Amino acid sequence: MLGLAGLLSCNAEQAAEDLSKKTTLQEPKPTSPPFPANVFSRMFPESPPFVPSTDEAREQAKKLGVKGGLLDALDGQPNGNNPDNPNMTEGVTFIGQFLDHDLTLALKAPLLEQTQPGQTTNFRTVKFDLDSVYGGGPDGSPELYDTSSGDIKFRVEAIPGSEQVSKKRAGRFDLPRDQKNNAILGDSRNDENVVISQFHLAMLKFHNAVVDRLRADSGQANRSTRDIFEETRRQVQWHYQWIILNEYLPLTIGQNRVDEILQNGPRFYRLQDSQFRNSNGDLLIPVEFAVGAYRSAIRKFVPLIS
Repeated sequence: MLGLAGLLSCNAEQAAEDLSKKTTLQEPKPTSPPFPANVFSRMFPESPPFVPSTDEAREQAKKLGVKGGLLDALDGQPNGNNPDNPNMTEGVTFIGQFLDHDLTLALKAPLLEQTQPGQTTNFRTVKFDLDSVYGGGPDGSPELYDTSSGDIKFRVEAIPGSEQVSKKRAGRFDLPRDQKNNAILGDSRNDENVVISQFHLAMLKFHNAVVDRLRADSGQANRSTRDIFEETRRQVQWHYQWIILNEYLPLTIGQNRVDEILQNGPRFYRLQDSQFRNSNGDLLIPVEFAVGAYRSAIRKFVPLIS
């Protein structure tokens, strides 16, 4: 499961870190996958490696990412060749990061150790259902939720004094945090930087706004708190999936490719193939996508994150 993109973005000490120990996730770390045998798969299991797995090959791979190396676009230099992307902004990269965190979470998969995909647990569901936001739900992750209004909303925190520095004196908000400033959320990776942190916050506030909208609807007045929560989660997921299908994918892979897949289905990731399902018939994500193609691609949408 050695990802070239991972090698190029960290040193050996960082690559060997165990996320299960590093995470600041305030809810208990997942101890079981969302369904049994939720592991990774391979898209091309019969394909030989590009080069033999030797120390020399690993050293050569590391050199690709060094300053002045093959992957250095020489930004800001006269001989640089890294034109801007006219179709998207820097924020698309962080949306891609958020999407990745909604699909995969391998708590222990050191890059510099040989790891078998079929023995590596994925603690995320293989679908865009925002389990990285909702966690285990109100019952499994009660620390994420605020029930003081009588409905099930997410906790968010107002930033003290923000009205004094905001346009029209609008208040600003942050993720809920503990006394050590660790974010209390469904996936600690969504507090890695300000942009993805605020995107996660936007999803929390969107959920809360949908709860208010449903509760204000006279047709919903007699529904239970739990029913309102489930309907809210369903609507939030639908909006999220609509954005992926109608905005994110056309921007990143092109509308023609999206239309082709919708009409003809995936070319290589064929849902009926047994290699992409476990013994229970649940879908699995191939490492060629999760560790290689997708993680590498989201870093190339724009030339430079300023």
